[in-house]
Amino acid sequence: MAETASLHPARRSALEGHLLPGDVGGIGADGPGLTVTERRALAIAQVEAWGESVEETQEAIAKTIGIRPSREPLTAVSADRAVALWLGPERWQIVEPEAARAGADDGAGLVGVLARALGTQAAVTDQGHGRVCLRIGGPALLPVLAKGCTLDLDPGRDLDPGRVANTSLGHMAATIHRTATDGADIYVARSFAVSFVDWLLHAAAEYGCRVTDPE
Repeated sequence: MAETASLHPARRSALEGHLLPGDVGGIGADGPGLTVTERRALAIAQVEAWGESVEETQEAIAKTIGIRPSREPLTAVSADRAVALWLGPERWQIVEPEAARAGADDGAGLVGVLARALGTQAAVTDQGHGRVCLRIGGPALLPVLAKGCTLDLDPGRDLDPGRVANTSLGHMAATIHRTATDGADIYVARSFAVSFVDWLLHAAAEYGCRVTDPE
């Protein structure tokens, strides 16, 4: 039987050939002030509910992928390798590695599984090809972020660990998920990825920045 070509084109990073492993600025004896790693092969779904369907949507998502998105503003909920980020009232961005469903019998990825579970009670939009995710971390995390956004980064304010914010970062729209005291995942539109990386590396250079292989 002749082989059938896949209808799903191979994904190519918007940063291919641009974000290369190496050091930017001087690296001190204590190591880099910031590390930057592109997270590739992520499944990203935006879910928007409305009206009386919100709680039903939350329950359906919880039964399907094991996490219940929160209605509390600026909140991230995670379990295993999946995370649900609050984007706005009754709207979430759900992220997990594509490999998490690689062995599914029906071949459905995150977006397909959610669309099937939610039916007409919520809108599910595939953002996997439209977003670039950078994982950044290190002691210079907050000083670097402070160069490009107006969030209050003091403890107990806008971006404590486990929180998420939609903001302008380096004059570009970004979603920042503070994953740890010294770590964050940043999501930007694919079309802004190169410009954003240029800004980020320039902002981090004075602290010593190390770009690692993509994961």
